[in-house]
Order: sequence, then C-alpha cells, then structure tokens
Amino acid sequence: MNGELATAEVLATPDSGHGSRTSLMDVPLRKAVELERIDAPNEEVEPLLERGILPGCRLIRVRNSPTGDPIISVEGTLLALRRESAAKLFVREV
Repeated sequence: MNGELATAEVLATPDSGHGSRTSLMDVPLRKAVELERIDAPNEEVEPLLERGILPGCRLIRVRNSPTGDPIISVEGTLLALRRESAAKLFVREV
C-alpha cells in the first residue's frame, strides 16, 4: 500500500513552476505532446499506468468520440479516455 501511495504522490505532485499547466484536453487534434505528469488520485493513476500512459511517453489526440471523449495515440497504440481523465494529464510540447 505504501508503494502505491508513493507512486501516486510522485506522479501527482503539484507543479513547482518548471512544468506545464496544459492538460491533454487543451491540446489540438493531431499535435504530438509528451506527458509530464498525472494529477489524479492513486485509484485513477494506476489504470492509466497499466495502459502505458506514463510520464515521458508521447501522446497525440487523434480524434474525439461522438460523446466528446478523446481518442489518443500512446506510442502508436490507440486508446479511448474519458474527458475527466484526459483533463488530469498534463503535457508539454515535443
């Protein structure tokens, strides 16, 4: 349990002024970005990590689903995310 909490704390540390405040939802379609941090509780972070959404990975918002949820490319693999989850992914330009 301590290891899981520590992982979430590291990934969800507040911005110290050196990182981006741009969420994945603010990125235009088809623009490549790099994931800088995940600002979410542990129970939301773990499923993202299991799907390869890790700090440092390259993300591209490919398109939106009919309900407005983003479909993203994670290192070449397409994944659908909820808007709420995508809003907690903070990125920087590549």
